[in-house]
Amino acid sequence: MAVRSSKARVALAALFLPMVTACGAESERGAVQAPASSAPPAVCADPINDPGHCAFELKDSARRTSVPAIGESESLDEAAVAVFNTARGGGCLEELDSSGTCAGEAVLEATEEYVTRVQRALIMAGYTDAVVRLGRAEDPTVPGALLWAVRVGDVCVFGDIVPGPDRRWHEWYAGLLPDGRCLIA
Repeated sequence: MAVRSSKARVALAALFLPMVTACGAESERGAVQAPASSAPPAVCADPINDPGHCAFELKDSARRTSVPAIGESESLDEAAVAVFNTARGGGCLEELDSSGTCAGEAVLEATEEYVTRVQRALIMAGYTDAVVRLGRAEDPTVPGALLWAVRVGDVCVFGDIVPGPDRRWHEWYAGLLPDGRCLIA
């Protein structure tokens, strides 16, 4: 079973984005500067509905820079929605519209094929500072999940699709690692 979403669900994703966590760095897509904040390096995206994933999101948070809370930066929140929509476009079952957005259904699965498709979609949209891969043991996700991390201004925007019978998608922000990247190489 693949994760499918329609255009209406994309609008809902924008509403759910405030339940996500935090991440950091500059992208060629536009430097979104996060306002000064006492926010932690990461917070659980949705601990009530997916408590198991929270531990993965927070796994390396002690090593990351601090980030603003969701809703503190409108430009960051908008940029995160754009990253999600672009990544989702990597699984679009129909032709993308003139703005490069998937207007119909999309399928994303935790496979190498979708790593390539999401990476290509992000690069085509101008997100050249993005990493897309299947999750590793050291990553802030379930090993084997389809994982993307995109630097937006001074924040990293993460998303994943967890494989298996409980396929779920997540988006969150997290601070930069000490070397200035979103993920360990």
